[in-house]
Amino acid sequence: MLTSSTPSACPACLTSVGSADDINFFRKIWHKKCFRCKTCEKQLGTDNATMRYNDDQTLYCVRHLVDGTTSTEKINSKLISSYEKFKRPLDYNHPERWSIDDVVQWLKEVSLNECIEEFQKNEIDGSVLADEADGLNENMIKQLISPIGTQLKFRKALRILRNNTKVCQKTNIDPKETQEKSDGSLQLLHTIQQQTEQIKSLVTTINTQTRQVEDFLTQIVKNQKSPPVNSFNQLSSTVQNQLLDLPNNISRISLAPPGSSASAIPAIDSLAPSLLSLPGAKNNFSRVTAVATSTDGPKGSNSVLFPAVVHPTLDGVAIKPVIDDKYNFENYGRYSVTIYDQQSDNVLVETLVNVVPEQEICMPKKFVLRDSVNNILVGATVQIKLQGQIVFTGKTDATGTVEIPSTLPKNCYDVEINSGSSQHKASVFRMIVYENRGADVSTQFICRQLQSDQLEIVLKWGLLPRDLDSHVFVSDGRHVYFRAKYQGNVSLDCDVTNGNGPETIKISLQPNLKYLYVVHRYSREGLLTKSGATVTFNNGELGNSTSPYQIVQIPVVNQPDANFWIVCEIDGTTKKIQMFENTFETHNYYNTDDIARKYFKQ
Repeated sequence: MLTSSTPSACPACLTSVGSADDINFFRKIWHKKCFRCKTCEKQLGTDNATMRYNDDQTLYCVRHLVDGTTSTEKINSKLISSYEKFKRPLDYNHPERWSIDDVVQWLKEVSLNECIEEFQKNEIDGSVLADEADGLNENMIKQLISPIGTQLKFRKALRILRNNTKVCQKTNIDPKETQEKSDGSLQLLHTIQQQTEQIKSLVTTINTQTRQVEDFLTQIVKNQKSPPVNSFNQLSSTVQNQLLDLPNNISRISLAPPGSSASAIPAIDSLAPSLLSLPGAKNNFSRVTAVATSTDGPKGSNSVLFPAVVHPTLDGVAIKPVIDDKYNFENYGRYSVTIYDQQSDNVLVETLVNVVPEQEICMPKKFVLRDSVNNILVGATVQIKLQGQIVFTGKTDATGTVEIPSTLPKNCYDVEINSGSSQHKASVFRMIVYENRGADVSTQFICRQLQSDQLEIVLKWGLLPRDLDSHVFVSDGRHVYFRAKYQGNVSLDCDVTNGNGPETIKISLQPNLKYLYVVHRYSREGLLTKSGATVTFNNGELGNSTSPYQIVQIPVVNQPDANFWIVCEIDGTTKKIQMFENTFETHNYYNTDDIARKYFKQ
């Protein structure tokens, strides 16, 4: 029976249906006349199997909810929620029959959750709640509920409950009929529960089968190697030269057939080729021959080529991973490489190799920081970031040293170094953490702030040769090197003779002049091409690079007699830097202008 207290509306059409205090919540939700599908206007029944709410509580029939509103998984979740909400509607006609749990449910419905604990502790069931004579009285209410406001809310809810019970009893409602209706509702909800469990089981089965299909397709793709490709002619002349002209001390690696243990798989990097033993190669090949390969690499790897050249006189095949993006750490790991014959019809050999990053780009255990003229940087800040988030910050000590944590997970990181002085530029570069591949110590030379027409060239290398020298030849006849350090607006600002560097040149570029930069091997105890030399050009306004630095690494080729590495030519008018590819000189005329005469004519 409805009363005229605070109105409540049907959740479907907002038509007033009476008081929330007086109406069984279960009956209010299933207000028959108001339930029509939002899409097709179809009259919906009271069965939970024919109607659904979407996420914003709009009502739809099952067909339109599935097609246009949400997924089967969300429907399943809503069904479970509906069942849990209405799994045992309270019998408001006979509250004296309520259990303690029913009383708790009623307290929740009337928003008196703060009373639940006391009612449970004192075992207040429906018989105590409904009995006005011997049940809950004023003194008991004061003992159970302390706040006066909560007492008032409870008294009102209790009065309405007892009044409704009297009205229902006066209308001679048959308890048996009420029980039958309740039993019917419970049967309906039991059916919903069974259907919900079936849907959950079906969804679980579908998800399991989907994962099995995905795993099967992944395995198929993994077992399908790329088609044979002879990539030799696609590569730079430097890489071609590396594969054709092998040094006598080239690293030989053994075959590791599929299924080999991890310890038996050789590790190679992209710095220089390795010679894969191929017994009997001289019987199948009469000359040095580039052949096709197919590969299967780690998940996430991309643009990695494996050119191969058979050397019959060495009973082997030279291979080298050529990696387009050296800073994609997913390009490193285990590769299966299949090498074919000259016609790409027959397999010569299939082997496993473990491709690792070059040590030069791997995170060291320590950084030593100096500026470009070899001054120690004390208190400089080193920040390491992963996807924009700072994961480490450290400052250099009195020796310019900062230790890097050994707990960084495998990934590619951004390193930013700031000296704290306006005289220096911030140095930003990337490094990879990969299976403890980093050096014990890496020295970084921080470049100076320059004017727009100035260029700083910083040479660094390893321990051998102990002495590499920077030379600049100017098209007007000037030659700057360790015996003539200052020539007008070109200067050798730092000269090191005991390894590592830096050798630093500063140039104020002038129009109509050209500048030739070369590196000379002054000491003889090591090979120039094995020195690990890198040259940094400091000034982002020069050249074709948008970054503040342009870095060039010496090509590791078989040039044991090389004394000069011809690096680049700089145009003072256009400020463009033109690199020479794989260019060396074997003479040792470092105090003459022979190189200038030869290359300025080109």
